[in-house]
Order: sequence, then C-alpha cells, then structure tokens
Amino acid sequence: MKYALYFVIGGAVVSLTTYLGSLGKSWLAAFVTTFPALTGLTFIPMYLNAGVEPTGPYARNLLYFVIPWLAYVGFYLVTIDRFGFWLALTGAVALFVGVSAVTKLVL
Repeated sequence: MKYALYFVIGGAVVSLTTYLGSLGKSWLAAFVTTFPALTGLTFIPMYLNAGVEPTGPYARNLLYFVIPWLAYVGFYLVTIDRFGFWLALTGAVALFVGVSAVTKLVL
C-alpha cells in the first residue's frame, strides 16, 4: 500500500508540472519539478523504514548527479532547435547516462 502512495505522489508531481507547462507557466513548472519535495518525500519513508543510516549516503549520492543533470539540460537547450525534440531528448538522456557513468568511475 505504501508503494502505491509513493507512486501517486510522484504522478501528482509529473501531472502538476505538465499542467503548469501547458499553461505557459514554464518557470513555475520547472520550480515544481526541481523543488526538493520528491527527495524530501524519499527521505521520510527511507528514515521510517530503515532509520537515519541510509539517508546520508542517499543524499551524498544525489550530489553525483548535479554535473550530469547540468550536461543533460545544457545539451537539450543547445540542440532542441537544431535537431528537434526527440533527437535532442534522446541525446540529452544518453549524455546524462554517460556523464553519470564517468562521474561514478572518477569519483
């Protein structure tokens, strides 16, 4: 039952972001997506299920994805007009995965 609740919360964030974006409120949509609600909501059940111990490493590992995420968004912004939506998104996701893998190997 608790996993269904997690699914509903995540779906609500995606739905709200999509709704705001479709209204042309891109700043607010981006704010909803990047607001630490999902990570905060992840910290809570993680803490309730396993205590403090796993939440610290989870938070530290989130930092590994800052640079890959910046590469992902940057690539998308640079290529969307040139290559179109699908190719830009596919390339951005591939770059995110690649930079994440390199980051994991280096750090």
